[in-house]
Amino acid sequence: MNHLTLVSFTDNLQPARFARLARRLFVCSVLLFAEAAYSASGTWISNPVDNNWNNPVNWSSGTVPGFFDTATFGASSITDLEITEGSGVAYIFFDPNAEAFTISALPGVTFEIFESVVNNSGVEQNFVAESNADDSGIFSFNAGSDANGTITGPVTFTQKARNRDTGYPGFVQILFTGAGDATFHNLGASVAGGIGGWTNFFYARTSAENCTIINEGATAAGAIGGMTQFAVNNPTADNATLIANGGSNGGGGGFFAFYNKSTGGTARVELFGNGYLDISQRDQGTLTIGSLEGDGIVYLGRNTLSIGGNAMSTSFSGRLLPGDPNGGSGTGALSKIGTGTLTLTGASVYTAGTTVSAGTLVVANTTGSATGTGAVSVTAGTLGGSGIIAGAVTIGTGSGGGAFLAPAHGGKKQLTLTIQGSLTFNSDSTYTYTFKAKGNRSKIDKVVANGVTINSGAMINLSGTIQGPLTQGTSLTLIKNTAATPISGTFSNLPDGGIVIVNGNNLQADYSGGDGNDLTLTVVP
Repeated sequence: MNHLTLVSFTDNLQPARFARLARRLFVCSVLLFAEAAYSASGTWISNPVDNNWNNPVNWSSGTVPGFFDTATFGASSITDLEITEGSGVAYIFFDPNAEAFTISALPGVTFEIFESVVNNSGVEQNFVAESNADDSGIFSFNAGSDANGTITGPVTFTQKARNRDTGYPGFVQILFTGAGDATFHNLGASVAGGIGGWTNFFYARTSAENCTIINEGATAAGAIGGMTQFAVNNPTADNATLIANGGSNGGGGGFFAFYNKSTGGTARVELFGNGYLDISQRDQGTLTIGSLEGDGIVYLGRNTLSIGGNAMSTSFSGRLLPGDPNGGSGTGALSKIGTGTLTLTGASVYTAGTTVSAGTLVVANTTGSATGTGAVSVTAGTLGGSGIIAGAVTIGTGSGGGAFLAPAHGGKKQLTLTIQGSLTFNSDSTYTYTFKAKGNRSKIDKVVANGVTINSGAMINLSGTIQGPLTQGTSLTLIKNTAATPISGTFSNLPDGGIVIVNGNNLQADYSGGDGNDLTLTVVP
């Protein structure tokens, strides 16, 4: 596969300054169209006189390729190029025999690509957006209304950080274009007041496609990590891989921010350390992504994060928080979709609830609540795990196609799920309970809940193995009810006092077992 990489520098830019930079980029785009200094497609020659992109003698055509032209690269004695003036091309093409090039936009230079970058060389081609105390280099992809541009092959864009108190970080903007298979690498700042490299996806018909974006954390206290924003109308992360790494030495983490009506597509999101995903500034509603993993942070604001569109099974040990990175208030909600399994091992404090509509949600935290403080509703799919849930849990809708509570969630190990709120089984729900027993010893699933309601039609699926005869009086707890009130209702296939026969052993159901209001199975003659 071919790769494309971009590099940028960071700085201490406030949001308003970022907005001014974005406006400057747009104006540069318009002005560049008016320039007519470059007039013909050409190939970078095998023995150029220097490394200056803007030197006409370095091109086979004798002129620097312009806005409607193609710049082609093959074998050459100079492969470290510098773009020294604002300019642009329609296409950049790397021949199969091309060397590995590094093409840098110097500070103060905006370089436009109006169609595509195609790398057929099989080696990685690198583009670097530089930064200094005064300005930054900028790469801008803008296919206009055609929106047919893309990047193919191994290409990396590196945006350098602004490691000082003035200037701008290296920057890449994607407008009306697809990012293809490129890699975008936004470096974190290394000094206090510095700002990380920056990549922006703007406007409708702009897509991250299958690219990889890596936002590095900063390496000094008071410094900002690399960043990527999806903003203005509805750009999409599509099928990209989004990686935000944590900072070190007190530095800020890399981050991804979604604004307006931008969408997450089926993107794979990986967050580490204090790296984060921010959807708090997006227009209120639901942002869907493919998957979530790592140990970083998600800021929900008042929005819902829907996870599972790519059907991957992932584990997230970080935190899902209401509000925004600046301490603003919010609520936040989580939705599990898709056929994969999402495992939550961290403690979260979002408040607007959790919904499982497909696949499996496993809670495996040891402190706090994996699902925040709100209620959990399983409309379809499975809820399981050995963790802690603070809110009330409802399994099924009463009219759906089936929803499951299964602590072991298909695994071989029996688990105890703790629900600090109430537990309700609706008529289309099933409680899957697994156990292993021998003599007077047992390994069992268990659900602990503060109040239990079992509505008519709810089922229980007992799945266990027993070796030989069990000791009479041995009791297996299926549901531990911590409320003072009794369990309301019974499972339709397990009446109170009913007998279940397993390997010649008679197990009698008791909805007033344990300390008087638990569901147990006790060995009887």
